[in-house]
Amino acid sequence: MAEFYAYKYSTSHLFFPKIIITLLVVLGLVIAVPKLLAALKERKNGGKKYRFFVEGYDKLKLFGTVILMILYVLALDLVGFLPASILFVLLFNVLFCGTLEKNSLLVSAVIAVVFPVAVWLIFGKLFNVTLP
Repeated sequence: MAEFYAYKYSTSHLFFPKIIITLLVVLGLVIAVPKLLAALKERKNGGKKYRFFVEGYDKLKLFGTVILMILYVLALDLVGFLPASILFVLLFNVLFCGTLEKNSLLVSAVIAVVFPVAVWLIFGKLFNVTLP
């Protein structure tokens, strides 16, 4: 019975991502199901065609974000937390800034270095939290 309550520190970092993913799926369903039901009801009553995205959305930012997120997760395993985070924070800043001006790139580079290093120092070193 004591083994049931035994806490394994080697697998503790796997606990919260499962909770977060479950919570995100549940909340996503809470948002999506009522919208889907309303769209089906409107369509059944002869209303306008339902659109998932608002008209004129920024396709580059949407799909660029999805692609960068997938690549970031893959890069975490390859190069580790700090180098991957620095690179992808820079890429996200450039994507959302929308310009390649020198001042904008300089600000993005400073942000890309300062914030991941601060997170790594605070959580990885100070609080001894396992980072990917």
